[in-house]
Amino acid sequence: MTATTANAIQQILVVASIHQPSTSTFMLFDRLLLLSNGSTVYNDTVQSVGSYFSARGHEMPTYINPAEFVLELVNTDFAANQELAESKLQGLIEEWDGSTQQSTIRDTITEIKTNGSSGTLVEEHEKKSALQQAFVPFTLVHRNFIKSYRDVIAYGIRIAMYLGLAIMMGTVWLRLAPEQKNIEAFTNAIFYGGAFMSFMAVSEVRNE
Repeated sequence: MTATTANAIQQILVVASIHQPSTSTFMLFDRLLLLSNGSTVYNDTVQSVGSYFSARGHEMPTYINPAEFVLELVNTDFAANQELAESKLQGLIEEWDGSTQQSTIRDTITEIKTNGSSGTLVEEHEKKSALQQAFVPFTLVHRNFIKSYRDVIAYGIRIAMYLGLAIMMGTVWLRLAPEQKNIEAFTNAIFYGGAFMSFMAVSEVRNE
């Protein structure tokens, strides 16, 4: 599920790939691209999701998360009847290919290619000077520091654990003589250090 939102004032286009968001988060997006098995099932506004699928015999219940509803339609991995689920999914893909929404998008893309214009947002981006584009990495680093400040305790714990790992690994490494009999000990130390860093990376992703 890929959703986009555009800021009309600052002319910023944001593309985000998100899996089963909450209803409030889902409704913040402007457009939705729903993919399954590499094929497009829906590509239009978020507000039109319910009416689009309702017109094709898939009525969206009143009290349900729209993201959960559409994912259940296109996800066949956990279906009890795989053959029936695949058949239903293929029908949804074919219905999208023959829909007016799909035709409109195709015509828009053709017009852009013919006129040699890629839209206002891209044109505004192309007008940026090389100096402005050079500051983009610094902007991303600055935003990362801001994110770190908002979670000082978590990052502080990580720093303390990394320092502890460095001291422990350094102590073990210095005590081992560079001899054939210590190869297994060196290998275990390297594996433990790499595994520890991997576990910390996973915990950071989960916290995000």
